[in-house]
Amino acid sequence: MAGFMATVPRNPEPSVAVATEPAKAAGPGDGGAFSSLRNGNFRLLVGGSLASGFAMWMESIGQGWLVHELTSSPFQLGFVQFLRGISILFVSPVVGALADRVDQKKLAGFATALNGLNALTVGILVVTGRVEIWHLYVTSFIGGTAGSVYNPVRQHLVYRSVGPESLTNAIALNAGANNVSRVVAPNVSGAMIGFFGVESSFFAESLFFGAAVISLFSMKLQPVAVRSTESVLTSVRLGVAHLRAHPLLWRLVLLQAVPTFLVYPYLQLMPSMAADYLHVGAQGFGFLQTGVGFGSILMTLIVAQFASVRHKGPIMSLALMAYMSMILAFSFSRIFMLSFGLLMLGGMNLIVFTTFNQSLLQLNVEDEYRARVISLFTMVQGLNPLGSLVMGSVAEVLGTPHAIALMTGLAILAALVAGVGSPHVRRL
Repeated sequence: MAGFMATVPRNPEPSVAVATEPAKAAGPGDGGAFSSLRNGNFRLLVGGSLASGFAMWMESIGQGWLVHELTSSPFQLGFVQFLRGISILFVSPVVGALADRVDQKKLAGFATALNGLNALTVGILVVTGRVEIWHLYVTSFIGGTAGSVYNPVRQHLVYRSVGPESLTNAIALNAGANNVSRVVAPNVSGAMIGFFGVESSFFAESLFFGAAVISLFSMKLQPVAVRSTESVLTSVRLGVAHLRAHPLLWRLVLLQAVPTFLVYPYLQLMPSMAADYLHVGAQGFGFLQTGVGFGSILMTLIVAQFASVRHKGPIMSLALMAYMSMILAFSFSRIFMLSFGLLMLGGMNLIVFTTFNQSLLQLNVEDEYRARVISLFTMVQGLNPLGSLVMGSVAEVLGTPHAIALMTGLAILAALVAGVGSPHVRRL
């Protein structure tokens, strides 16, 4: 990111005229927890999120289990995820600039279709008996690049669909759709792997990505009027400079960066935790993966119902600390249902943190820089594969549970330093 740092000109000429104001959806107080679903475009977006969520979680289960079968190596689990996510660091900033210049539906649709073809390729390789670990290196990198395009554009489409009035409610419901898939898809994927083989999970994944493409192209949004007077690189630099100039935005990004790098990588080691320490097979592994999703769904409706609650900053901070504490406790558990319960409690707090973190960022950024700042925020996800590589390496030496415990403990300390209790956050 440092290579893009620049100073914002005193009177920069805007390169983008913000799209016509989104159609006003009913506010949270008008329709309760599901108010944003009154908006037709948002319903299609949520449907696409549900389909792509199914696909991505089936990939997480299928790919993780396949890597474990091929190598039985925690390091390889982390390395494959590293290759999938490293492109985010380089692609996401550019996507923010491109999103201001091209049709966002087409951009997201192309990326989603590429992911579908990627899954189909892996399934064919497994069926023909030709799959090798290096194939997963390649397809993981391609899939990560496509995801680097899709994820920030989807977040921007949420804002364009409902506007600021219903943004927190919409973010919670959109996250809820992903968490429904997080609960159902791993169980389905685990069962399919157990009965039909791992290739079936990849074939189903490609179908869900296809459904997401159809949903995206069915949306009818007002076009964005573009007045481009600067290069893409200059646009990226101005976005970084805008982020640097606002301490509150930086705090929100840093608070997201901490668990992304130090905690979320535990997901890539779940096959090892399930098979080697909790002693369950593919179906048990799939069920364990749903723990966070169950907790998130339970909390989603509460967050959506009370989207306009005050003191979002302190609530967000407490939720982050509680989430990391649950993952720390999970690393010490050797009882399957206790592990599931801890993950569920973690998921309840995670949905509160991520919803408030994302909505506060979007509500405090200027419209002109929205797409670019969202993309820079998404770029933080590129720290996840780096963390996966580190956690996988530590797990090779200390064991998977100790690696999760060590890095999660560091995350709790880092969150305190990054600004959990800072005045900027407390005032939100």
